[in-house]
Amino acid sequence: MTRKHRNDNTVSAQYAVMMAVASIVVFAVSGAFASIDRKTVTLSFIDSAMVNDTVIRLGDIAKIDCGDAALASAFRAFSVGEAAPAGFSRFVNSEDLVSFNIRRSFKDVNVVAANQKRVKVASDYRTVTVGEFEEAIRAYAEERLEWGAGERSLTIANPESSYKIGKGGNVVAEVSGIDNPYAKGGVRLTLTLRYGTRVSRIPVACKIFVKAPVLVAARPIQRGEELTEENTMVQLTDITSFAYAPLTKLPKAGTATALRFVPMGGILHDKALRAIPLVARGDQVRIHYIGERVKISVLGTARDSGGNGERVWVENLQTGKLIRATVSGKGSVVVHQEGEKS
Repeated sequence: MTRKHRNDNTVSAQYAVMMAVASIVVFAVSGAFASIDRKTVTLSFIDSAMVNDTVIRLGDIAKIDCGDAALASAFRAFSVGEAAPAGFSRFVNSEDLVSFNIRRSFKDVNVVAANQKRVKVASDYRTVTVGEFEEAIRAYAEERLEWGAGERSLTIANPESSYKIGKGGNVVAEVSGIDNPYAKGGVRLTLTLRYGTRVSRIPVACKIFVKAPVLVAARPIQRGEELTEENTMVQLTDITSFAYAPLTKLPKAGTATALRFVPMGGILHDKALRAIPLVARGDQVRIHYIGERVKISVLGTARDSGGNGERVWVENLQTGKLIRATVSGKGSVVVHQEGEKS
């Protein structure tokens, strides 16, 4: 090997050593800068906490040490999870929280847990009563009920019933439960309280008293007796516990009789009446036959009794045949198309 070759090999070796040293220096410097750029947050968890919100924040259960004020604020506001219902508590495992939630959410931050705790987090609460929302309950009933002014009154049966709700935030009250605008007697309402993301539903027992002008018997009315101005009158009456829909005015003359005996002062309603038939058995009737292109009217005899719109049998006096017809008025029946023949 010549001197020249030996010199070349020496230079190559020296160059390789220099490059290796330079790489080590660059790697060390870049690592140092990376460690400097990466911020550190230290978390010190406490044993227990009380919250008055529907959400648990990291700042509620841990002391946060960080030189960056904005980053520290972000950590304090970090949502740990949903708080327990008002008056109850839940536990938070700090090790799982840091490993699976915080570090995954703050990947560019060096998160250090100074300790490990099973933190007990209780939800603060305040006690409310149904009576506190009486104004909202009465306003709802006023809006939903259609009884006349002065005819109704509402009593809340359980104003002292108490319930726990979240202590923080505004409470929005909603009332529901009246589907029938003429509801009376015992009524069950629901008071819904919304605070934050939490909702509480509270049962409200009410009784609606109703006094209304209704038709009553002015004297005892016998079974089968027609209702008239002489034996009935309109009177303001307590109908709170009355099971039927009472009449508020006298039926048209000649249209209704008492289905059963009605004592003096008895409330009259549809179920206590029988319609006076427009067509009675044995009456002579006019049969109106209505075909596609022809209308014929003949005399007949009713074999049934019936009111308006009811189907009865009638006999055609010309042919002697029985026909099924519909009562259309006093002494009048109608047969459409071919009708029903015996």
